[in-house]
Amino acid sequence: MNKRLSLRMPASCGELIQGKINGQEKLLSYPVNLYNYLTIEKRGEHNNKKSKICDLPLKMQSLFKLLAQEWNIQDGLVEKYCWHHQQNIPVGKGLASSTADLMLILTATTLLTGKKLTLPRALEYLTAIEPTDSTIFTEFALLEQNKGSSWRIMGEIQPEVKVLALGQAGRYDTMEQRNFRGEIPDVSTSWQLCERGFREKNWYDLGKAATLSALAWQDKLHYPKLQSIINISEEFSCFGVNIAHSGNVIGILYEPEVVNLKKLRQELAAAAVFAHYPLTWNLSIVSGGVEVKSALSNGFKKYRYKTS
Repeated sequence: MNKRLSLRMPASCGELIQGKINGQEKLLSYPVNLYNYLTIEKRGEHNNKKSKICDLPLKMQSLFKLLAQEWNIQDGLVEKYCWHHQQNIPVGKGLASSTADLMLILTATTLLTGKKLTLPRALEYLTAIEPTDSTIFTEFALLEQNKGSSWRIMGEIQPEVKVLALGQAGRYDTMEQRNFRGEIPDVSTSWQLCERGFREKNWYDLGKAATLSALAWQDKLHYPKLQSIINISEEFSCFGVNIAHSGNVIGILYEPEVVNLKKLRQELAAAAVFAHYPLTWNLSIVSGGVEVKSALSNGFKKYRYKTS
C-alpha cells in the first residue's frame, strides 16, 4: 500500500422503496453526494499522529476486530498507520451513515492486507454488524438488507436528479426503530413501478413507487406533514417523495430543469413544513460504492468488488 490512502463512501437519503416483496423484506436505497471519509497514512518521522483504530466509531471498530480475528491481522501492521475518520453524514437520521462507515473500514482493511473479497463475502461481513443499505453497489440495486442473501442490480438512469432532503430535529436510534416497527408492509405495487421505471428509464415511475412506499409506512412511522409534502411536490411536477424507513428524513426528488427550487421551498414554508423539518440539504443522486484515492492518483476512483 502507498504511504497514504483515502476512501470515501456516500450517504443515502432514505430509500426509494422498502418492505415486503414476495414475502421477504428488501430495500432499494439511492446514494447522494454527501460522504464520510477514512484516510490511512503511514506513521513516520514527520507524521506521528495519534489516530488509531480505537479512535474510530464503535461499529467500525467492531467490524475491524472481526476481520482481524478471521484474517489473523497482526497488531504491528495496524500500528504502522494513522486512521483518520471524517464524519460528514449526519448520524441517526436514516442517511446510511453506518453503512458508509462499515464499507470504509472493510475496504480499507482489504486494501491494507491485500485480501481479495467477493461481494457476497463483503455482504456477510457488513451484515454481521447490522443490516446494510444498497448504497454499497455502484448502481441502483434491490437488496435483502438483513443478511445480504440476495440482490438484483437495476442499473442507472438519467436525467440528473436532485433531492431536497428534509430532516426532523433530534437523533433516532435507527436499529431500535427497526426492532419496534411491527409487521412489515407489503410494497409489491411499488416494486412493480420500480421495475417499469428502470426498464423504461422513467423517473416518474420511480418517484411514484417511492411515494407509495412512504404512504405504506405512514401508519407506523407517522411523518409530520407527509401528505402536504406529497401534494406540493405533485403541484411542482416533482418525481416523487421518499422517506427514510428507519430514520426521520424525507426526500423530494426532482429534475432541476423542471422544478424551481426557490418557489418549491416557499410553498413548503407556507404550509409550515419547515416547522417540523428544520434541517434541509440540497443533494444530487450519485453512483454508489466506495471510492479510493492514493497518494499517486488524481481524484477518487471506484473500488469494485467481484460479484462472485
